[in-house]
Amino acid sequence: MAKNRATICMVVLLSVVMVLAAGCEYIKKEVNSDPTTNRDKTKKGAAIGAASGAVLGALLGEGELDEVLAGAAIGAGIGAGIGIYMDKQEEKLAQIPGTTVERVDDDKLLVHFESDILFAVDSAELSGAAMDGLNKAAEVFAEFPKTAIIAQGHTDSTGSDDHNQQLSERRAMSVRNFLSSQGIDGARILAEGYGEAYPVADNTSSTGRDQNRRVDLLIKGKAK
Repeated sequence: MAKNRATICMVVLLSVVMVLAAGCEYIKKEVNSDPTTNRDKTKKGAAIGAASGAVLGALLGEGELDEVLAGAAIGAGIGAGIGIYMDKQEEKLAQIPGTTVERVDDDKLLVHFESDILFAVDSAELSGAAMDGLNKAAEVFAEFPKTAIIAQGHTDSTGSDDHNQQLSERRAMSVRNFLSSQGIDGARILAEGYGEAYPVADNTSSTGRDQNRRVDLLIKGKAK
């Protein structure tokens, strides 16, 4: 029994090390949004899932080795599955004209639209070009329902902080409402505003301000 428990402790310890190592490796590597390199992302998702599953198996199985190993196997399958699911969604979103997709984690994508086509100055009304891009994105979201969508609104630096915060929230809501009107379940979509806090370009030029008037979409995968 003592030997068995020692083995269990070793498995759980190694599981924790795997989680920490995967996290450190992610920090050291630059994010790569090229779908052709996503095998590494899927492997990392499986490794993290296995580690988490092993720990969970140990906790739920009262420390029995078979529960630890079963938890690791289940966790690995879930981690790899999420990675593959997000790989496919990333590839399809990247095909939409005027968009770029950044892989920020195994289960997270950040979709950027060409900012100057989204909103006019001091406006939360979507342009026709913005609707076209969002309509194509909605088709992808409908195909991949196991994700949550966070519309993140931003502004340029003109106007007061309070005004820009409210404007960014209205812009995010405009995108949320449009996606919902295209058949995406509203329960999947959150709207958040960040005002002028996160510029992607220089606000001292008109071109830079155009780029900062935007809504990005953070796509988060769900395990179930």
